[in-house]
Amino acid sequence: MKKLLAITAYIWAIACIIILLAAFIKNDSFAREMARLPFIKLHPVYSGGDQAKIITEPGLETTIYKPVFDRIIGESKVGFVQLKFTSPTDTLPLIINKQIDYNFDNATDFNIEINTTTGETKLKPVNNLVKDINVSSRVKKSWVVRVNVLNPARNK
Repeated sequence: MKKLLAITAYIWAIACIIILLAAFIKNDSFAREMARLPFIKLHPVYSGGDQAKIITEPGLETTIYKPVFDRIIGESKVGFVQLKFTSPTDTLPLIINKQIDYNFDNATDFNIEINTTTGETKLKPVNNLVKDINVSSRVKKSWVVRVNVLNPARNK
């Protein structure tokens, strides 16, 4: 009886592996639908974190994300804050120049200037927790910038 149960379990395990491989290999639409399930969430390092604030101005929408300090266990000393600049007309301004308050304490934390034609991005930190630019890139019809910041809870 134990041998029959073991054989059945092995057959079931092999069948599950075959089904998983068939479902995900070369089947992007199925994988995309699986990723939309409510219990599946992208890690903030890949998604940029949760949106904290959207600032809408004529010609430009600025999305500020919550700072990300995630690691496997606890929080890291250095993280990033992501910004996304989107134009309602799908044409970004040639120069984006913004003062950013990422921690929402009503004080400017850094100034950022982006030349959207050349990709040159300049960062002027005001807050001592702001370090440097991690990445600045056009993504589809938006411009995404990640700025490295120190974790205030770990850098006292």
